[in-house]
Amino acid sequence: MRNILTVLVFLLITAPLLVFGQSDTLSSEKKNTLTLSAVASSNANYYGQTGAETLPFAYLDLKLRTSLGWYISGGGYQLFKENNFPSELHLSTGFEFDLGPKADFEVGYTRSFYSKASPLLQASNPNSLSSTIGIDHLFRTELIADYNFGQSEDVFISFDNSKNILLGQLGEKNTFYLKPGISIVAGTQRFYNTYIEEQKQGLGLDKILPIPGNNQPQTTEKTTVSTDFSLLSYNFNIPFIYYRGKGAVMLSYQLSVLSNKSAQSNRSNSFFSLGYFYQL
Repeated sequence: MRNILTVLVFLLITAPLLVFGQSDTLSSEKKNTLTLSAVASSNANYYGQTGAETLPFAYLDLKLRTSLGWYISGGGYQLFKENNFPSELHLSTGFEFDLGPKADFEVGYTRSFYSKASPLLQASNPNSLSSTIGIDHLFRTELIADYNFGQSEDVFISFDNSKNILLGQLGEKNTFYLKPGISIVAGTQRFYNTYIEEQKQGLGLDKILPIPGNNQPQTTEKTTVSTDFSLLSYNFNIPFIYYRGKGAVMLSYQLSVLSNKSAQSNRSNSFFSLGYFYQL
């Protein structure tokens, strides 16, 4: 775990040097961009897994990317079932740069802030270091490594393949794409099963009804931790994307098939999403 953290931190530190070393070529090919992303989804998705209840949400993010490849972004999302506003806020920074004409690399760090007693699976690990290497050939292949940490530590490796398929055009500004993809995710799961035993003096009514007063129940907590690295999920994505000028609308469906190593009881999850994106 520490070795993975060391590697990701090393990449985060050395990425600017690699980018600055390519500054002559990047400055002529790249430009500063500002991207707005707004998404509404039927359920919160954590590597294909979900919480105990369905958590539809709305998401908003603003990302500035410089011509050198450095980026910074910020945003948050709101769970429709939660009264606290916002449910989550996050800040991200990192570097994106080309390794060649058909390969690229990204390394970044995200710090998230969740509402108290958040029902989200990822709320216990608000820090995330990630790196991605991508290759364009007949389709798009990405290998993604995430190290999420906070109250516990988890590592996830994702192997993604996707393909942009041009469906058609209406005039010069209206373009329709389908981008089917499959993602295979493996990782660790440090989850806690808590057993609470009340040890109180009395007639035993407190086991059924709370007893008023200042005396608080004494509890003991037993924690079981799963640390195995194993296959977690197969994720099938079918996004339909409509581009018009600098904006895009996306309608997406994802089916996640969970392995028998997943901590979740059900074996599959479905997610529907509607998004709007605009880039300057």
